[in-house]
Formats: sequence, C-alpha cells, structure tokens
Amino acid sequence: AGIDYISVASFGHLITAHVAFLKNADIIPVEALKLDNVKTGLYMLHCLPLRLVGSEGSPIRCILIK
Repeated sequence: AGIDYISVASFGHLITAHVAFLKNADIIPVEALKLDNVKTGLYMLHCLPLRLVGSEGSPIRCILIK
C-alpha cells in the first residue's frame, strides 16, 4: 500500500486524515518516503526527526535496516 502524492490524506480530506493518524500515539505519519528501489521483505525503519521548538512537524532522516 502507498500513496501517489506527498500527503497521507486524500486530496479532498486533508484535515480528516491527519487528525485520524495523530489521535493514535502509536502511529506517526511519514510523508514522501521514497521506497521504489527497496525489495519486498521485513525491515526495521528508524526515523530521526529534528527537534524543532514550537513546530508540529520536522524533516527526518530515515534509516532502513534489513
């Protein structure tokens, strides 16, 4: 499963999708993650965000470990 544009929400429902994801503390949305060249399999994904004071989001560095 995946998306074909840079948002976890559908084009017409931007707020609804983000509220649904952010209500559950166990799910953190990661947008625009390019996995085209990753082979199917089980991986550990580590996402390292910047700590930005007063921000609701951050650029992140993702590390994928097989």
